Amino acid sequence: MNRSTHDQMSLVEESTPPAVDGCPASGMPLTEDTTLLFLQHRRLFVEYSTAASGERELHLYYGDKEISFDDPELFAFGEGLAKHEQFQAREAIAWGTGYEWTRVQPLLEQLIEEGFLIPADSSASRTDSRPRGTCPSPLSPAKNQAARSWFDSEAIFRELTGHSLEVGYLEAVIPVSHVAHMALDTEGRQMGEANVFPPQLRVEIPTEWRTCPHAGTRYLDEKPMNATALKSMRHHWPQIIAVLLHVREAFLHRFPKVRQGWTVGDLLRLATVVMAIPGYLVMRTRDRVGNGQVHPVLSGMVRVTDGIRMTTSEMLYTSESYEPNRAPDAPLTGADIYTYAERNYLLHSMHGVCAGPQAMINEFLSVLVDGHSPKSGAAVVLEPALQSVFNELDEAFDYGLYGLQSYAIVYSLWPAMRRSYERLITLVTAWPDERSDVLNAFTERLLESAQYLESLTRMTVSQYSATLGRVYADMYEHATSGLGCHSPGSTYTECMTPTCAPQHTDAARQLRALLSQRTSDHANADTGALDGLVACVMDYCRQEQAVVQAVNESQQSINRLLERSTPKQPLTAADLHLFQKLRGGSQRQPYLPDDIEDMLGIHISVTQNEILILDRSTGEPTAGQSGQLPGSRQ
Repeated sequence: MNRSTHDQMSLVEESTPPAVDGCPASGMPLTEDTTLLFLQHRRLFVEYSTAASGERELHLYYGDKEISFDDPELFAFGEGLAKHEQFQAREAIAWGTGYEWTRVQPLLEQLIEEGFLIPADSSASRTDSRPRGTCPSPLSPAKNQAARSWFDSEAIFRELTGHSLEVGYLEAVIPVSHVAHMALDTEGRQMGEANVFPPQLRVEIPTEWRTCPHAGTRYLDEKPMNATALKSMRHHWPQIIAVLLHVREAFLHRFPKVRQGWTVGDLLRLATVVMAIPGYLVMRTRDRVGNGQVHPVLSGMVRVTDGIRMTTSEMLYTSESYEPNRAPDAPLTGADIYTYAERNYLLHSMHGVCAGPQAMINEFLSVLVDGHSPKSGAAVVLEPALQSVFNELDEAFDYGLYGLQSYAIVYSLWPAMRRSYERLITLVTAWPDERSDVLNAFTERLLESAQYLESLTRMTVSQYSATLGRVYADMYEHATSGLGCHSPGSTYTECMTPTCAPQHTDAARQLRALLSQRTSDHANADTGALDGLVACVMDYCRQEQAVVQAVNESQQSINRLLERSTPKQPLTAADLHLFQKLRGGSQRQPYLPDDIEDMLGIHISVTQNEILILDRSTGEPTAGQSGQLPGSRQ
């Protein structure tokens, strides 16, 4: 649940207090002697913030409701409210200076009306159906008894998407932060726990689920917490913190400017690199760490750091009317991360809630982000298996940073695709000629795909492109900087700039001939409209080609680092869409070349060296081109 879905309420004094005949919850008048209570007081979460005007505000979050105070004279009332689970109404008079009953009474009545408070003698105060203790698993039974490995990449992708992919292209499709998700540690648990990616490869592992007792938005939530994961985390906590301190120092060595203060982009990079460390260990060719051999300290490190990755990603990519997205260079502290996660329900997942107590979360953030010493204060002696990881941090960091380069380039394709959908819709809806049935069906598909993409964000196409362009440029340039002499050296702008080649003319000619057949039922079609359609599709294809070329460079660097063999087949732009298919499951994920093929029967295949246009019904290639139908690898 995001903060924008909260019922928001601002407690301000009105010039004339509203007339209230009685206490809404009981029908009885609210008097100074009425005892009031928060039924789920521990769910209350309190935060001060600064409004756009620069004024300080106090916010109280309670379930799906929010109270905001913008009058400084009422801050003491709000703080007092947050401190009392049960109180007599007259006690609120003493929470601030100069409060009178006539001032406090309407505020309390408002809170009762909105469901924040209830009279202690009401029937609601004696009923609480929230479960406690052990809970049934919120997960559907897993289909796998044994954990898989990405070394079986071709078979896994073929099973889950119908399209095989060589392991030499893995990090072009699967983010490095997710690569180790399905690996087992020595405790027999997958690193991703309930959130393993892909979810189809989660393994059935005995897990104790319990009602969450932690204060804040998670308290007695209907979704349980993973008590087994928490038990392991507590056991290994000192060593997890010790390892993270070492990784933090190595990160600061690569990015010395961070010592002056963290930004949102910095912390997303740090979290990704931390999560890439076990990914490097399980994917390298020499001395590979196999399934069931990953140290549980590394598992715990990944699980706790994933919270930073998810929170900073939400800050960068999500734009809501209530809380706009943040720039990559916006400053960020450990406390900022926790309060943002609480008020935006990021401690909640689809299946459960974060099992970490606030004290552990605060220590983790204060150590990793703010550089404070661990609370234990004592030196931790790391096990030899963990000490050996430090000897390979440079290689693991390179793996993570190459992965970030690849991620920034690949995901820059989606704003380009959304812009192309908008251009195509404008062209086909204003088509000047008599429309063919095929063109009508194509128009409907474009509108359906564009509507789905719009539903994923509240941003307009231009806002979406500008926001993501800024994020991905920052991600790519900083990853390149962190790699130093190991980086190919191209700038983000150079990577994303399409080129023109003689073979594009041949592809455009073939595309024009096929589109002419599909869009009009007569020979005298409007050439200007047809040229516009061809230009739009070709512009997108050239953008795909630029992306594939850039991703190939990063992927080659990863393969050399891991001592992998060179893939036998060329990487295609369609390959880059496989992550969306894995994430979307059975739901169709919009992809422009798929829409063109499904509705117009025109197959488009883009590699770093070729844009191939085929009539799907005949498989006939463009003049001067040859080969089997792309995308049919088995």
